[in-house]
Amino acid sequence: MAREDDSAKVYAVLQEMLRRSNAEMTRLRDLEQRLDSLENRLASLEEVSLERMEKSTDKFIDVNATLRNVNDEIFRMRNSLEKINRQINKFARKRDIKEIEKMFELLSPLKQEFVTKGELEEELRTRE
Repeated sequence: MAREDDSAKVYAVLQEMLRRSNAEMTRLRDLEQRLDSLENRLASLEEVSLERMEKSTDKFIDVNATLRNVNDEIFRMRNSLEKINRQINKFARKRDIKEIEKMFELLSPLKQEFVTKGELEEELRTRE
């Protein structure tokens, strides 16, 4: 009977070890599944992150190109304004035109009195 008790104890110990082993295997499988799930999530996050990074890079490139075009356009506009300012400086001012008008009025034959040849000769005789 001692052998049967020992056998039963051994059998019970083996059963407990097998149960514990199965429980540990189940926990190990659960951990492996969680790890696989986390790896899949991480891979998905990396993929999404890379896609967003590529889109952002493309947008930055587009914005940079647009800024260059705007900068070039502003540079051309400045050059054009400088040319226009140089041309404006060559134009006559209102004051200059008024002076010229006054000179023409002074020299205008329509506003001046004419002297006939006879009147001139007579005036010269009276002065002598």
